Amino acid sequence: MNDAKQNPKDRFYWAEGVSRGEVVRALSDHRPSPLRRQGPRRLLVSSAALVMTALALTVFIGDLKFRTSSEVILMVLGLCLFAFLRQSVRLISEAPNELLDERQIALRDANYKVAYGGISTLTIVYGVLLSLVTGGGWLEEQMGDRFWTGIAASYLLCASSLHAMVLAWSKPSEPQDDAA
Repeated sequence: MNDAKQNPKDRFYWAEGVSRGEVVRALSDHRPSPLRRQGPRRLLVSSAALVMTALALTVFIGDLKFRTSSEVILMVLGLCLFAFLRQSVRLISEAPNELLDERQIALRDANYKVAYGGISTLTIVYGVLLSLVTGGGWLEEQMGDRFWTGIAASYLLCASSLHAMVLAWSKPSEPQDDAA
């Protein structure tokens, strides 16, 4: 029966979307990386926000084939940026409490408060955009079939990455270890 149990170091945290080994590796990685400096992280956050905005605005592309291609390209790019964002903050934004120290938990929780406020604001913005392009909206005539996919994908990407974006933006640069 013990063989059927999962090894604690291989445990996967489904609610957070991370494994124990993944978080431990990220937190103990001391190799130099540009993603550990605040400037490149802020550029990454800005790029991710731009991609998510562009994804939502694909609703205004008239040609269905071009719109679908744009949505796919922007979604793949957005997922790649999301992966880089997670690594830039060493998965602190997703890690469960038991894998973090008190300082990291306080940092993550403080940024969650800002991120949840941002998600509330984004929900209103996306709701207004949807009300403009759906039945009776000012821009309804300009919409074709499948107009909602870019908006939905953009919203899901925003909601899933906003906590990492807030942490990446606010976290100061990490000190560089001098390798001898």
